[in-house]
Amino acid sequence: MTSLPGNGAERGEETRTALLRAGRRLFASRGFDGASVREITREAEANLGAVTYHFGSKRALYQEVLAAGLSPLVDRIGDAAEGEGAPLDRLQAVVDVFFDHLAANPDLPHLLLQEVAAGKAPPPEVVAILRRNVGHISRILTQGHDDGSVRRGHPMLSAVSVASQPLYMTLVAPLLRDVGGVDLRDPATRRMAADHVKAFVRAGLESREESHP
Repeated sequence: MTSLPGNGAERGEETRTALLRAGRRLFASRGFDGASVREITREAEANLGAVTYHFGSKRALYQEVLAAGLSPLVDRIGDAAEGEGAPLDRLQAVVDVFFDHLAANPDLPHLLLQEVAAGKAPPPEVVAILRRNVGHISRILTQGHDDGSVRRGHPMLSAVSVASQPLYMTLVAPLLRDVGGVDLRDPATRRMAADHVKAFVRAGLESREESHP
């Protein structure tokens, strides 16, 4: 039977997508070292050499899984950073972006932080994505410093403080649910948590200096 044009390419793309999906689930639940190529290919219903064929290595697959999860978040934060409104309003918009993206990608903090917690550096390409993320938030903070609406501080450290709260809450979501009855899977509860963080960010960063004409 003659294959139709494009069938091989389509099957290859389907296999690649299945490997990304399986890799993401296993990397998030077991970490990079705990997820074997054999398990990934078995779950993706692919042959053992498929990871090498499509990505070059398990590390390259892990890198692409991380980039696929992080890049849309960075783009959305960039849009919020360049949007209208005062710096503190845009910082609050960034918090909303984090909560919205992490609601759709609750495994992202696990994917990102497991390797860091194990003392390993993320791939350089992922570090570059994270630098863009921090850069967007730092730019808002710097603008707030310049117009006097945001108290003086280290822009990068303040940016990490803004980002870390949604990330950490998502990371420890089961603990929040079991200990405090805060279930981030519920949209209304997640919105309440986002509003809490936005108020926290504003209270912590808003300048206390008296404005002068």
